[in-house]
Amino acid sequence: MATINQIRANRANAKKSTGPKTTAGKEKVRFNSLVHGLRAESTVIPGEDQDKFNQHLERLTAFWMPCDDRERSMVEQIAVTQWKLARIDHAEERIYAEGAMTPVELSLAIHRLGLTQVRLERSVSSTIADLDRYRKDRLIAQAEAEAEPAAEPAAESPAEPQTDSRTSEQYRMGLVWSSSEGRSYSVLPRVCGLDGIWREIPREVLGDFSHPPPAA
Repeated sequence: MATINQIRANRANAKKSTGPKTTAGKEKVRFNSLVHGLRAESTVIPGEDQDKFNQHLERLTAFWMPCDDRERSMVEQIAVTQWKLARIDHAEERIYAEGAMTPVELSLAIHRLGLTQVRLERSVSSTIADLDRYRKDRLIAQAEAEAEPAAEPAAESPAEPQTDSRTSEQYRMGLVWSSSEGRSYSVLPRVCGLDGIWREIPREVLGDFSHPPPAA
């Protein structure tokens, strides 16, 4: 475990760093600002490998493919929590080293590490559930926003008056006489002239039947 002096020395050295100077180095970190947030920048403590954490975060980002700031924040939280779980595993290796602690100290350290591990594992599961739920709600809201509004029912136009094929404003069908000898008009059809007067259509013009009944 790093001492206080080592931590201070590492912090002082970090302040002197001006970032990568080579083209390859700049290309490697040029997307960091798009992925890494404040928590990701402060997660790696002295003695740990920043590049390994960056790779871990990038793998999770490639898997989850966050689409907005909230999703990126939750993916980052998962990466940070998993990184802390790995740190507990390393710490557990050290406390079991021979002579590192007294039996009482070892028992207390194991208890504390166990509680911390359970808390972090629950945090990972809870964040994944929140991410899934948020993503589902976001996709549903997006689909509803993109859906075309339902077409409003067209206003019903006034129904046109239904006209009988036999009777209209200009024509009135006559009555047909039926007998064993044939059929003919007993009442002639009529038409309405331009002057508004109804007139019968002459029987000779109709010529529908060859044997008309005798006139009454």
